[in-house]
Amino acid sequence: MANRLHVVEQRLEHIPHEKEGLRLWLRIVSCTQMVEQEIRAMLREKFDMTLPRFEVLSALDRVADGLTMSELSHWLMVSKGNVTGIAERLSEDGFIRREPTPTDRRSFVVTLTEKGRRTYKEMELEYESLLDKLFNDMTPDDSDMFTGLLAKVKESVEELRGQA
Repeated sequence: MANRLHVVEQRLEHIPHEKEGLRLWLRIVSCTQMVEQEIRAMLREKFDMTLPRFEVLSALDRVADGLTMSELSHWLMVSKGNVTGIAERLSEDGFIRREPTPTDRRSFVVTLTEKGRRTYKEMELEYESLLDKLFNDMTPDDSDMFTGLLAKVKESVEELRGQA
């Protein structure tokens, strides 16, 4: 991972300081992609699981009563078509249960099966352990400062959206 970061550093060196927004954005994107690659590799190697499938299980773990497909797609910020395909495969593999809602037979509520909950809990431990390793060099103060800076970016985005 350090080698890939070195390539990013070399690219960023050539961006003038007056384009600080571009420099910061490229750093955020490259770091996000690198962390995501490590997460995807861990899920694939240890659990034969994809990140989208893990994210569906994670969302369902947080809502014991389950979610409709619409709620799940909204929660994950993806299309209903994407969630439907993932849910079908998770259901076929015994990780989730899809049942029609009592009020609308065209709509489904999705919940974790016992196998899904047990498997998700194992993956969650590995996921958290990996993140701890990836962010090991950050002190609590570093983390607080970084979180605060990201909150400022989020506020700027929300403010810009409000102007549109």
